[in-house]
Amino acid sequence: MTHLPHHPTLRDWALLLVLTLLWGSAYAFIKHAVLSFSPAALIFVRIAVAAALLTMWTYARGHRLPPLNDKRWLWFAALGLFGNTLPFFLISWGQQTIDSALTGILVATMPLTTIALAHVFVPGEQMNARRLAGFLIGFAGVVVLLGPVALRGLGGAGLVAQLAVLGAAVCYGINAVLARLLPDTSPSLSGAGMLIMGAVLALPFGVWDLAHMQPAPVSAWMNVLWLALGPTALASGLLMQIARTAGPSFLATVNYMTPIAAVATGLLIGETVGWNALLALAIILAGVWLARKKAVPPPV
Repeated sequence: MTHLPHHPTLRDWALLLVLTLLWGSAYAFIKHAVLSFSPAALIFVRIAVAAALLTMWTYARGHRLPPLNDKRWLWFAALGLFGNTLPFFLISWGQQTIDSALTGILVATMPLTTIALAHVFVPGEQMNARRLAGFLIGFAGVVVLLGPVALRGLGGAGLVAQLAVLGAAVCYGINAVLARLLPDTSPSLSGAGMLIMGAVLALPFGVWDLAHMQPAPVSAWMNVLWLALGPTALASGLLMQIARTAGPSFLATVNYMTPIAAVATGLLIGETVGWNALLALAIILAGVWLARKKAVPPPV
């Protein structure tokens, strides 16, 4: 995007708060949905319904999808893969084993991945001592989080699930870099295109699993439909809007807040969060804050 960000307004802060609540609470709904849906079926329904909703909203606002020979569809495909299909699958699969609060903590490592990738691919965002220190502190938080499980055996189901969620965080980091390099496109249109391609990529395995799964209860369908409406369709539009009006640096603030919302949601639904997880969360967020903190210019 080439839009120049302005100083964040109260409206930007309000949108960021809504985005935080949508993303932070999503893991609790996923945890319940995977009791009845396979990961492939869940993500296909979630992304396809969200794509339909956001596309209708885009057309209602007077925008039109680009023709199929437009190069932006290749961008939408990459954004859909790394921003929706692959990370949604990894998180849904991982949450068959681990709690929603722990998932939120692991996803908090995403900005650290973004920093490393931006060093290579985004001009003006090269790694420096401060960013490197933040990266290492955040990585130390991940070690604190995974350490006890890793000591019990690297082949354990819990460790594999946590690594899957970390893989989703890497996907989100790639997606953040791609979003910065995306040719100029309106927020709702880029969000709709991303979700459409994400649904196409999720289609084969999703339809197969839906055709072979046992009938899901109404409560499970309600969970999936909310995931499609709130944390996917609405969140995608908010994401693009905030990035356009306030800029990616302001948008990164959500990465400090979302894990806290995920932990709080997990506590509300009765999950247990150990002291090691809370300590890891504090370390990870400290690393993210340091890595994203703007350097103070020396006095003249």
